[in-house]
Amino acid sequence: MIAMSCSDPVDVGHKVIDARIIQADAPDVETPAVIEIPDLTIDVSLDTCLQTQNTDPDYCLCHPRCCQRQTWYCPPRGTEVLAKEAVLDICDESYTPCDRNLDDSCPPSEIIFESPCNHMFDCPPGINEDFTMYYDCEIDGVVGTQEVICDKGRLSYGECLACVPTDEICDGLDNDCDDSIDENQLNECGQCGLLQQDICDGLDNDCDDVIDENLTQECSTACERGVASCVGGNWVSCTARQPQDESCDGFDNDCDGLIDEGLTCGCPPEMLGILIPCGEPPLVCGMGFKTCECSDDECSQTNMSDCLAICAFLPPEIVPHDAEDLCDKFLGVSIQPEMCNNFDEDCDGLIDERVGKSCYSGDPETNGVGVCRQGRQICQEGRWYGETAGGNFVLDYCAGEVVPSREICDGADNDCDGITDFGEEIPDTDILFILDWSGSMEFNINAVRMAMGRFANQFAAEDKLKWGLITGPRVFADSNVGLGEPPQFLRLETDITSFDEFISAFSSAGTFSTGSSEEMLRDAIYLSIVSILSSSTYDLGIASWKRNIDSIPELARFRVNWREDADRIIILFSDEEDQSFLNPALSKEAVVSALAVAPNTTLHVFAKRWFFTRWDDFVDATGGQLFALSSSSDQMYEDLMSILDEVCLSNTSAVQNESSMYNQDRSLFYSPIEMNYDFRFEYCFEK
Repeated sequence: MIAMSCSDPVDVGHKVIDARIIQADAPDVETPAVIEIPDLTIDVSLDTCLQTQNTDPDYCLCHPRCCQRQTWYCPPRGTEVLAKEAVLDICDESYTPCDRNLDDSCPPSEIIFESPCNHMFDCPPGINEDFTMYYDCEIDGVVGTQEVICDKGRLSYGECLACVPTDEICDGLDNDCDDSIDENQLNECGQCGLLQQDICDGLDNDCDDVIDENLTQECSTACERGVASCVGGNWVSCTARQPQDESCDGFDNDCDGLIDEGLTCGCPPEMLGILIPCGEPPLVCGMGFKTCECSDDECSQTNMSDCLAICAFLPPEIVPHDAEDLCDKFLGVSIQPEMCNNFDEDCDGLIDERVGKSCYSGDPETNGVGVCRQGRQICQEGRWYGETAGGNFVLDYCAGEVVPSREICDGADNDCDGITDFGEEIPDTDILFILDWSGSMEFNINAVRMAMGRFANQFAAEDKLKWGLITGPRVFADSNVGLGEPPQFLRLETDITSFDEFISAFSSAGTFSTGSSEEMLRDAIYLSIVSILSSSTYDLGIASWKRNIDSIPELARFRVNWREDADRIIILFSDEEDQSFLNPALSKEAVVSALAVAPNTTLHVFAKRWFFTRWDDFVDATGGQLFALSSSSDQMYEDLMSILDEVCLSNTSAVQNESSMYNQDRSLFYSPIEMNYDFRFEYCFEK
């Protein structure tokens, strides 16, 4: 039994406790013993953070706004990137954050904590392609090669690639693993590809044991055009008449349009007094005359006079004395047209003005055939120049000409042989570009832009080929409403439309999304074909985007309107692996299955080599190809044109993806080298 009695309560904050505790069941005691507890008053309202200094352990808990945490990078150690954490006190005496850059009265920030240098990254982030190493590896006793790259600051190890038997192709590799390379694949010169045509270089280019056989080309001189032959690697024996030194024979020996200019010519007596037209100094312009005249009174010698105006040869009785000042013997008669000879024929004070001519540097038989057309040159100071797009004039340049080029499937006769698109009819084809728009792709996408701009110069199959464009991830400045990171969008820039509208949308798509990292390209592939699927294992009706991901248009309306009976080509560009940001998650298997049943659809992917194995199931499902992502516009042009060639030549052997990464020499890749990294300027340099 416990007995209790009341006593004065003790106020502790807002709680009341009894000031006495009565001892229970004390033996042999009639009156319960009472233990007195001192009267304690505890003031729990006391603020323990008052007067806290930044040297106290609880300073940042009491004043979190005063503690600014920063990351400081340390000198690198090998490929490893080190960093330390630091905490700075940025408050004034009243515990108010203060920015010294805005207010000179603010005290300087004070370091209150600094950690040691710790591991931050395996390698410098942002260098990717410049950091590639290869190591030997082994699979089931077979020696292979493993690639190690720097992927966003982390070392990424590729799979061990050993020899896997496939059909032998001409690529410098032992595809069928029989220790022989390119057997039965090489041409007469022991090389891959078509046999090279013989050119004028002193070599047996076509390997037929004859050098420079039967090679001729057009040649020309200032006098005329002719034909030159190739001998010993040099073009010789031009049949055109060569300019000669001017001689006193009444002919234009040096082919400059002037006769006997600059010479004091002897002349036969029977030419005495005969006026011969001329246009040369000391005459300053127009047409004048010169004549054969006696050098002495006996006329034992004759010579040709200077080229002067006609009035200089008239007898005095014909020219009135009061009009002699009207005869300027150096001013000839204005003639037309102006010629390219650095002389003023029309006496207007201008030399060679408005003098131009047509030009063409290609095979004359191709001029005016297909897209080929002649250009234009203008005369300056007696020489022919062509004007560049930048407004500069280049000697002997033929401005605006179009000469034969590689035949591509674009509705035009590019090689000017009278046959358009390899003689095949272009089927109706819709082409959709899906572009990774993250900041790391800027140089690659700009190379694609330039390649498509080059293609646009001759594109003519407007009715047959239609185009579409999807980009992502996109970050827009006006979409960051409230706190937190702005959302990242997948955007349908243009539905299937004309080439002009596609190029316009591509050119005006805007800046690349720096800081974006959610490449929702697996989702983009699926959304691009969902409108043509008869069934699918993924229910898009219950799907939504994950947090901070969105699309334009919204997910329920995101569709590509393919033409009903057209073939469909999807071309994807990315430097990352496939990723999905739908909820529920869209699996790789679901997209591959959808691609396999999408009617008349082919997917091609441009990717980094180390991600080829991540994309190969997607392209294999449609019979597409993998291409190496490049920042070279020439390389991207050739690869894109090989895809377009398949539109015309899908069933022939003429289409080969020579630029596929599988066919590139390993010597093109970087060897492992020791590097230093400048963290301030984000620049990697060799030690």
